[in-house]
Amino acid sequence: MAGLHEAGELLLSHGKEHIWAHSLEVAEEIGAIAGQYGLDVRDCETAALCHDIGGILPPEEMLAQAVAEGILLDPAEERYPFLLHQRFSKRLCGVRLGIENQAVLDAVGCHTTLRPGASALDMALFLADKLRWDQPGVPPYEAIVREKLGMSLERACLVYIDFSLDSGRVLMPHRLLLEARSWLIPFSVSS
Repeated sequence: MAGLHEAGELLLSHGKEHIWAHSLEVAEEIGAIAGQYGLDVRDCETAALCHDIGGILPPEEMLAQAVAEGILLDPAEERYPFLLHQRFSKRLCGVRLGIENQAVLDAVGCHTTLRPGASALDMALFLADKLRWDQPGVPPYEAIVREKLGMSLERACLVYIDFSLDSGRVLMPHRLLLEARSWLIPFSVSS
C-alpha cells in the first residue's frame, strides 16, 4: 500500500510512537467497519494508518504556517490549533507519502470534525478514530456508538457528535462538526 510503510517511519522518526500505535488500532477498527458496510478495505486502512501524521508538527507551528499561507481558519482552530492536524495530515499524505486517492485524502482531512456530505469512508474513519481513541480506558460513548453502528454509519456519527456536544467533551465546536450534525439529522430518521 502506497505510503503506509512511510507513514510509520515518519511518525516514529519524530518520536510519535503513541500516534503510530493509535493509528494501528484505528486501522484494525476500520477494517471491521469496512467489512460490515462493504467498503474498500485497502482505502480504509490507508486512511487509518495515515490519519494523524500531521501530529509530527506542533500545534503552534501548524497555526503559524496556516496563517502565513493565508488559510481561512475556523475560530475553533485558532483557539485550539491541534485541530489543524486533520488538514496537515491530509497535506502530508499527498506531499510526503505520495497518496493520490482523493477519497482517502478527503477522509483524512475530516477525521476529527467530519463534514456535511460525508462519504462512507469519511464516516468510517471518523468513527474508528473515536472508538479507538488515544486516551486511557474505554470511551464513555463506546456502547451507544457501537449500537448505532449496527444500524447505520450516519446514526453512529450523529450519536457520537450529540454525546460529545451534550457532555461538554468538545472544547469549542468546529463549524464542520456542527454542519455535519445538521446534515446527519435526516439520516437518523430514515436509516
